Amino acid sequence: MKSLVTSLILFFFIPVFGQKSVHDSLKVYYQDSLTISKDFKDRTISNKLTVKVINPCNSEKERFDGAVTIICATVKNKNYSDSVLYNYPNAQSGLINLKPNNISNFTVDKHQAVLIPFTYCGNWDNDTQVSYIIFYKHKKYLHHIKYYCGESGKCKINDNLNTTLKDLPSKLKMKVIKDLETKYKNSNDFY
Repeated sequence: MKSLVTSLILFFFIPVFGQKSVHDSLKVYYQDSLTISKDFKDRTISNKLTVKVINPCNSEKERFDGAVTIICATVKNKNYSDSVLYNYPNAQSGLINLKPNNISNFTVDKHQAVLIPFTYCGNWDNDTQVSYIIFYKHKKYLHHIKYYCGESGKCKINDNLNTTLKDLPSKLKMKVIKDLETKYKNSNDFY
């Protein structure tokens, strides 16, 4: 029960990276949510990753924009817990689109790195972006990478990755760049 209360406090009240928490008046617009849980080991320690999106994209309900869309990712083990909460400021133009199969973990210098990429739906113009929540060695990162998708449907990175990802350790940065270059080539990869 204590962990549930702690998670709710983190989810609803603690801002991340200078963001303001969600104002109570917007919580009436929470329509549905998507929760993904994955287990992984970092050396010998078992970890649990939980990712929750409030008001995710939902093509079946033809809902691509709204008043609010939020993603919260939490990683926990018996000795450590950390979270990232991101309230997308442009929910009126597109909601968060999280594909469970794009979440990955891998070893970098004998430690597990967890990548949680997500995109946005609703705004169908040529400029788009991929965002990454990353957990690695008890640190957390949130990055937004710009893309440009041409009329042919081919997409290319429209960002200086050395600047955008400058705070990542070099081996981790190389893995993220490879992810960006291989997973997001066509406009359909974003939706």
